[in-house]
Amino acid sequence: MFHHIEPFPGIFHITDEMGVSFTLITGRDQALLIDVGYGTEDVSAYVKTLTVLPVSVLLTHGHHDHVLGARWFPKTMMCADDMPVFRLRTAKAQREAVRGQAYDKGLTVPEDFLTAPIPDPEPLSFTSALGGFPCLSLSLGILDVKIIHVPAHTPGSVMVLVPEYELLLTGDDWNPCTWMWFAESADVQCWRDDMLRFLRAAEEEAGISVRHVICSHQPAPREGSELKDFLAYMTDDRLRSAPPVDMNSPIQTCSVTNPARGWTLIFDGARLH
Repeated sequence: MFHHIEPFPGIFHITDEMGVSFTLITGRDQALLIDVGYGTEDVSAYVKTLTVLPVSVLLTHGHHDHVLGARWFPKTMMCADDMPVFRLRTAKAQREAVRGQAYDKGLTVPEDFLTAPIPDPEPLSFTSALGGFPCLSLSLGILDVKIIHVPAHTPGSVMVLVPEYELLLTGDDWNPCTWMWFAESADVQCWRDDMLRFLRAAEEEAGISVRHVICSHQPAPREGSELKDFLAYMTDDRLRSAPPVDMNSPIQTCSVTNPARGWTLIFDGARLH
């Protein structure tokens, strides 16, 4: 069963029964849904209880917990660089794994969960740049958003800025528990440096100070200062001395933690430079 909060006027942060979150941004003329969850419930029907506006759907990246809900929409959009990830993570094997996870939680899934078609997303066309990162500006009527391509968690990962609320939606490019260990992820030092470069550009080029952050794996917003502190904490010294952690993968996964802040960063230690 879905539930949501409205942390800012017209912005609904939704969490599905599997525990992943996604966000609906409503303007005067149209709405933008950012990610669609696991797809075990009808996302489209729930969104219609929140707005009567026409809804465009943006996928921040191609991982299954953010895109399988695309089955409930006629079309979506995503950075083309993540198309191979999307096709892998919407294939039958991944759906079977998600169905098993749902059953373990005592949940049911639709009968056609393994077979329902999920159309390829339409590729985003970036028209400008912010700090060297490709950018696309959209007007929802009264409220504007900027979609920025910051390759990190995956090659096609995007984040979304809402200047009106000094708000950044990070997708999986940052969570208090950030995973940068996938084969398709950027190396962890590039991720850290690019995130810092993006935040500087948002403030210096666009005049947007990121005071609030909405993450894909948190049910409520975080402060922008926490994101900056997290990045500052992940120094080269800490990365190089990070102990191994078992992620049941052949990748050399390592982890930096800060228990006092509830932070974890997991990355591929073999790619440090």
